[in-house]
Amino acid sequence: MLLQRHLAVLTLGSVAVAQGALPEPLTREVIGEGGAKLPYLVQLPSGFTAEQWRQVVVLLRESAGDATATRERVLQASRAIARRGMVVVCPEAIAQGPTRSAASPLLARLPTELRQRFKIASGGMHLVGIDRGVEVAFDLATTQAWEFRAMIAVRGGLSCDVAALARLRGRSVAWFTSSEVGSSTAGLAQLQTAGIAVVNRAAVLPEEALGEALATQVVAWSAASEPTGAEAAVARVLDEFHDAAAKGDAERYFAILPDDAVFLGTDATERWTGAAFRKFALPYFERGPAWTYVPMRRNVTLAPDGKLAWFDEMLDNAAYGECRGSGVLQQRDGRWVVRQYNLTIPVPNDLARGLVARIRAFAEGRAPAVTTVVVVRHGEKGEGTDPDLTEAGKTRASVLVPILCSLPVAAIYTSEFRRTKAMMEPLCSSRKLEAKVMAAADAKGLAAKITKEHLGKTVVVAGHSNTVPALLKALGVVEAVKIDDSEFDRLFVVTLGPDGARLLDLHYGKP
Repeated sequence: MLLQRHLAVLTLGSVAVAQGALPEPLTREVIGEGGAKLPYLVQLPSGFTAEQWRQVVVLLRESAGDATATRERVLQASRAIARRGMVVVCPEAIAQGPTRSAASPLLARLPTELRQRFKIASGGMHLVGIDRGVEVAFDLATTQAWEFRAMIAVRGGLSCDVAALARLRGRSVAWFTSSEVGSSTAGLAQLQTAGIAVVNRAAVLPEEALGEALATQVVAWSAASEPTGAEAAVARVLDEFHDAAAKGDAERYFAILPDDAVFLGTDATERWTGAAFRKFALPYFERGPAWTYVPMRRNVTLAPDGKLAWFDEMLDNAAYGECRGSGVLQQRDGRWVVRQYNLTIPVPNDLARGLVARIRAFAEGRAPAVTTVVVVRHGEKGEGTDPDLTEAGKTRASVLVPILCSLPVAAIYTSEFRRTKAMMEPLCSSRKLEAKVMAAADAKGLAAKITKEHLGKTVVVAGHSNTVPALLKALGVVEAVKIDDSEFDRLFVVTLGPDGARLLDLHYGKP
């Protein structure tokens, strides 16, 4: 078997150790294109064997200081973690502080290699960055989020943008910091801004206590997420199922998915028996790793007689992103087998309508409908609580008519205020349309009305400096838009298609 061959190499030359003692760390290499190599240390726990499920911790510690001293600090932390029964992997080149650009391509290969070497408990690895290694860790995690279930940052800073950090939502994240380290607290704030729930360990950790603190955090996460009792046996079979696919072990995979099982894929046409799925999937297994789905969360429910189990699990995958697997297992000849596995891609409710439209258009062989929303702020205004447009503002409203002359406007919306109604009067007159009034404060309601009632059509909306950005956001525009109170010439064109909202930010001529 591929796993046993790898681990035979990994443990070659190691000597027997006393109960509780740790074996000496091993050095292995990731080999890249052109023979480039990235050495890494492997600290195994005592009593390690190839068939054991173990938590795997990848530890990155980049330092510009003394390489020997840094390596010793890495080993000290690794030994403390391994004493708690975990496998610890530390790329030596990162510890010795090469440039990140040189290390990254090889480092990106490391998670795949570790999946071939170990049976990773719960599927996802734990990634730890220390000091300058924090930035390297977050680079790796945000580009290969599917490989990691959890992350721990110690003292370092961040350079990732909020959009990249958002890929880590749903992961367990801890930050070991102190108020004395400004870049560290700034990194913590960045994560929180990105919507990441963070366990904040705000304390100064002496070097000798660091490894034990890291291990304690990983153990706590594992204890909170792992099923117990009979449910644990079902969860382990699912781990075997995913591990076999990641290693390209067809024999083990299809022992869990027998010939009379049913596998439902993400496409509506994909309903296979276990036998048919084996025939379909064998070419993928023959190439090595077939596919990798890493479980992030899992629920298991047993039938009262203990013979059937229902499960659902959230998975991450490089190609499909977040997926859901669900199905049924059955006790057969003293072991659990999968009788049905259903793989789906959850669709956020806000995207469902557009996706359904695209699916229908695809099935009917036509282009999907695209809704166009033109949003402008009213023109120059007078004074007062509900002012009308000034002469310059009325001229601007007239200028808008020829600008939009080529658009097939189906509906026009204004707020309840005089200046937006006046802004749309020339356009309404030219198109023989009556403006619909929506409360200025109800951006979400207006967005919902547009997408529901005007699918595939063109709509024009007149708003205010504060309501226009709110409407754009409600329509799904991700770009942050801000309109200064002195700006009256902004014109936004939003196209709502199956792939989401696209924004064109324009200025039109002065009156």
